Amino acid sequence: MTTEMKINYNIIILTIFIGMILFSCNQTADKKTQDKSNSSTLLSAKDTSSVTKMEEVQKKTDFDVAKFITLTGSLLTKIHGRPINLTFKIDTISFDKIDKRSFYSALFPTTKTLIKRFSFDPGKGSRELRIWFVEATYQDSVSTNKAFEELHRQSGKVNGEDDYSPGLTYTNDYVIKSYNKIYWLNSGCPYSFSNHQKLKQIMLQSLQVDNIQDSIWCKCGQPKCSL
Repeated sequence: MTTEMKINYNIIILTIFIGMILFSCNQTADKKTQDKSNSSTLLSAKDTSSVTKMEEVQKKTDFDVAKFITLTGSLLTKIHGRPINLTFKIDTISFDKIDKRSFYSALFPTTKTLIKRFSFDPGKGSRELRIWFVEATYQDSVSTNKAFEELHRQSGKVNGEDDYSPGLTYTNDYVIKSYNKIYWLNSGCPYSFSNHQKLKQIMLQSLQVDNIQDSIWCKCGQPKCSL
């Protein structure tokens, strides 16, 4: 093999080697681009899922959860002088899981009563500011009236034989009756009663109830509620 042939052979080998390196780099770059693209897709899918979840919630309740979160978050941020973002979860309370010592028993539920509890959590460091809201749907107005009579009875008792807390919860409560539904808002004792009243206004804005037939107010620490 002549010197010229050796040089040409080496050039061919070097060209093939460089080509393999460039191909490998392109493959790696394509994979990174694809991974980044997939990551963005997953993020979008996650965001879409959250929106879909909220939409599904709104189809099954009269309570505008998104509006309540926005208005309450703004109120808490203003009160405490720092940003507070609420998260929420929903539980359906089964009739057979209600203990008679639970405040849910005051709703006088039957097997046909649908009770949903919305829990709002302001996050770590502010857990004392948690709020819950209950929507109880009854079979008819007769059942609703009986339940509200029981709430009246419980709210006016003071440590009776079968009563496990003064008032309804011994914290801040606002309960209303409208047609075949009862709505119940609760906030803890760290809330002043005036701030609980502001939460009540936010609740009503989020519900847009056109007919409040009866209501109960309970103030933290007071054994009897205002009817």
